[in-house]
Amino acid sequence: MKLMKFSEFMRAARGDMSLYELAKRTGITAQQLANYERGRSKATVDRAAAICRALNVTFTIGA
Repeated sequence: MKLMKFSEFMRAARGDMSLYELAKRTGITAQQLANYERGRSKATVDRAAAICRALNVTFTIGA
């Protein structure tokens, strides 16, 4: 398994879902999600977990 940055993981896991749809599902603004995806900001563990739940994927910290 290849380790990747959260920004790369998020972009890949989001697929065709828009940032606006993800924002509705998580309660995190689309602008903030874009910052996470571009690597401009780092998501807290709680926010990363909310994003993963909305994308229906599992993540592991510090593998």
